[in-house]
Amino acid sequence: MSEQFNSFTSPIEKEVVEQIEQLNLSTIQKLHLKLLSHCLGIFRVISTQSNVDFPTERLLRDWCIKESQKLEDEEFSNLLYTQMDAAGQKILDYSQKIDKRPLELTLEDLIKLTSAEA
Repeated sequence: MSEQFNSFTSPIEKEVVEQIEQLNLSTIQKLHLKLLSHCLGIFRVISTQSNVDFPTERLLRDWCIKESQKLEDEEFSNLLYTQMDAAGQKILDYSQKIDKRPLELTLEDLIKLTSAEA
């Protein structure tokens, strides 16, 4: 099973993860920030590949199905979609609050979002 997980790559750079680890945030906030950063990176990849401003439900669902095929687990696809969709909604909501396009959010923006939820 561990070999299956090795086929997944992260769209966020190791330096970003290290930067997050250095923040004066709780462990839960750091984890949340890493997850949002990861999801935002995936949304950027999907959007670039599909030439859209932000992934549609269909594009996101298709991406989740494709990723879950690596694990041969259909239930994982549904769970992954639910979690990615929730992260997407959070990113969209926050981007509207600060009047910024969702895919233009920076790590600093996500830090403010995560810190504000504490």
